[in-house]
Amino acid sequence: MKYFSALVILCTLVACQSCNSNATDSTNANSTISPDSILIVLNNKITAEPNNYSNYLERAAYYTGISDFNSALKDIDRAIAVDSSKADIFLMKGDIHFKMQNDKDAYKEYVHCIAIDPQNTDCLLKKAALDIVNRQYSFAISQINTALQVNNALPYAYYLKGRLYKETGDTTLALSSYQTAIEVDPTYYDAYIEAGLLHHARRDDLAKEYFRSAIEVKPNYVEPWYNLAMSYQETGLKNKSHFKQAFACYDSILKIDPNFASAYFNKGFIYLEYMQQYDSSATQLTKAIERFPKYFQAYYNRGLCYESMDKIKEAESDYRMALNINPQYTPAALSLERVLKMH
Repeated sequence: MKYFSALVILCTLVACQSCNSNATDSTNANSTISPDSILIVLNNKITAEPNNYSNYLERAAYYTGISDFNSALKDIDRAIAVDSSKADIFLMKGDIHFKMQNDKDAYKEYVHCIAIDPQNTDCLLKKAALDIVNRQYSFAISQINTALQVNNALPYAYYLKGRLYKETGDTTLALSSYQTAIEVDPTYYDAYIEAGLLHHARRDDLAKEYFRSAIEVKPNYVEPWYNLAMSYQETGLKNKSHFKQAFACYDSILKIDPNFASAYFNKGFIYLEYMQQYDSSATQLTKAIERFPKYFQAYYNRGLCYESMDKIKEAESDYRMALNINPQYTPAALSLERVLKMH
């Protein structure tokens, strides 16, 4: 069974970092103002001060917020025409390209930003994140270290180090980096998740503590609850009380998202695989199927429940349904062959 990884792949984190241009505050200052009114205000500012590059960045931020990226880029180019010496223009241009999934163009703009301002930590770390995605690890560590020389209290820099070390196989340094990120910012959610996953891979109960800490930071996120549940589930054979803890975590997930089919599936799996409570398992698996009708693994496992209860026709039906959804699902094919011999 799979764990959640830290919220999106690494490159998405480029966009999560603050875009420290002057452009974002005024467009978000009053959510009660209609979008048309905001645009009128921005247009008037540009008309009044056409040679103020920050006015174009403000309007570019507005367009970015409504996903009109082409208009945003046009305003970025107008800002460059006014003053091409400002690093924050190229930072924003890189961020817009990144949102458009133009990673190469984003990278080029971050490089340009650094050329103008070698100590711009946002550009340094966003470029480093893309270097990690592209496995250019020596470039990435250089950019991260430069950013930390400018400011040694950047949690994202330590988090990126953790990701880099994890990808290059040094889990000890990765854990150390995640821990430093947490020390700098005790609310650094992604660092808790990644540290928890690494500790779990080592079969270390510290994983549970990191997942609990992540829950404290974001109690209404499914991800940390699910990872904690799985951590309890996988240690349940050593400590039967852990199955109860896993159930409690899955119930917490279902309070957050009543349609989260995997929570029902995993509860059903525990009842089936570890407790041999087939009725209870079938009930949970049915709920999973109701929420995700193409859940072929749930059909297969419910088939196992029915087969164990000597409900052979029901088992056959579920195995067939699993195969209808996924004809390549070998466990269902073998189980169907087995029950057909029982007729």
